[in-house]
Amino acid sequence: MIYRIILCCALIIGSNLLEAQSENQIKRDYTYQSLSPYLKKLLDTFLLDEMPVGKNLADILSDQTSIRSKTRLAQSLLFRNEIGDLEKATYILNWILSHQHKDETKRIFGSWKTNMTNDRLDENWREFIGCDLIIILENYRKLLSPELISSIENSLYLAAKGAFTRNVGAEYTNISIMSSFLLDYVGSLKKDSLLSIAGLKKAEEIFNLYHSNKSFSEFNSPTYYGVSMIGLALWRKYAVHDDIKKMGMNLENKLWNETVIFYHPNLKNMVGPYFRAYGMDMQQYFSIIGLWISVALEDETKAPMPPGNGPKYGEMSNISSILHLGLSIPQTVLDQFNNPNTKIFLQKAIPNKYKGDPLKMVTMQMEEHWMMGGLWGNLRKWEQIKSGTLHWLNKNKEINWLMILGDGKTNVKIVDKKMDIYPSQEKIQSMELFIYASDQNPETFKNKNWLLPTIQLKLKTHLKKFTVVKIDDLMALEKIGISENIKNIYRITFEIPDTWEVNKKLISIKPVRLNRVND
Repeated sequence: MIYRIILCCALIIGSNLLEAQSENQIKRDYTYQSLSPYLKKLLDTFLLDEMPVGKNLADILSDQTSIRSKTRLAQSLLFRNEIGDLEKATYILNWILSHQHKDETKRIFGSWKTNMTNDRLDENWREFIGCDLIIILENYRKLLSPELISSIENSLYLAAKGAFTRNVGAEYTNISIMSSFLLDYVGSLKKDSLLSIAGLKKAEEIFNLYHSNKSFSEFNSPTYYGVSMIGLALWRKYAVHDDIKKMGMNLENKLWNETVIFYHPNLKNMVGPYFRAYGMDMQQYFSIIGLWISVALEDETKAPMPPGNGPKYGEMSNISSILHLGLSIPQTVLDQFNNPNTKIFLQKAIPNKYKGDPLKMVTMQMEEHWMMGGLWGNLRKWEQIKSGTLHWLNKNKEINWLMILGDGKTNVKIVDKKMDIYPSQEKIQSMELFIYASDQNPETFKNKNWLLPTIQLKLKTHLKKFTVVKIDDLMALEKIGISENIKNIYRITFEIPDTWEVNKKLISIKPVRLNRVND
């Protein structure tokens, strides 16, 4: 208990110090010519993936392509600006503008198609593509023709009016941040005070919500923290209202500070639980906050990124937006990324409107070679939610993990370096946990002490019946929010008697590090 009190005080003091030292920023602006070899490699790889050698524009602007990623391709071509790049970017931008929904009687009005024919009717494309087009306007007005500039501005006006009508709430963190910027910028551009005022009001709601909660509602999301960081950088760099600029700089610093606290450099992952996640290992699937961290560190050996073109590689398109916005990170945070504290316990209340308690409780424990997290109070059934997580390094220094899915069945808390799992409601017939442990087989999990090459997981439970099934089907992995291309994932299902009480612990899992691994 004393340790926790000391830690909480240290975090408060650290937060105050960050406020006091916020002017001590590391700021980096980029041009294509000034990129480090590592950052140039990231951008060039994205360009090559989007526009392979030997392919013409008609080939790549196909029914299957993502219109959002092609906006960022146009950005990147203008950023590079080598022979032929301007002409290609111009062609792509005219193509993108032709795929906007312009019928004001439709809900989707002002958004863009996600794909030419397989359109998902995603309203968020207003913000995603709209903000990318603003980056282009801000940087390349002198390169583009007056006709194209006018078309982009008119297209942005439609997007902003659609966003105004939709009026996404401040709790939808990543979209609301971009939406407030879109309204502020386009309202000023088109001298529409209704949009400008709405943008400022939304920014104030986001700012006040964060400071009342000391967190964003989309808490601890390896992908969407990265989108929020882009949105806040837009506030910082291009917002029209000075108040939005100032709020953006404040929240951008806050988010960097939060990210570095929850990031484990030895495991190159954010500690769980995850309110929104597409996988369990940022070294196996592409996450946008992982891309931001990689840009900040500029060190391929430290980057929390997969090699090559792996799962969720489409998120790499964000490299273009990041390089245009530049890096603004507190020196204290960059120092922590390079000199981290890997032994820490955290407890945090997160106001969140997902089904269940309005105040979710998060607990996290990080040690040198493993980390785990738990979520209490969630009843929403969603594969992006990971209510319980445990990560460790295997003998090859790769991530293995255990996960409890956000299926509304369980409450999870971390206490005394163990994971305690309770039913979240009465009459739960079963609970599942998923474990990825390389080079294992079902025999490993037949008893209640799971001996793995580098760690032992000790289970304490009165549940007597459980089954172990290996999952190899990629469709089955998608249903549990795992995008990584991995094998040796096991589903372990425990049967729960009808007489089980809701406040009675189901299982306790304690990780014990084994000494036989060469560190």
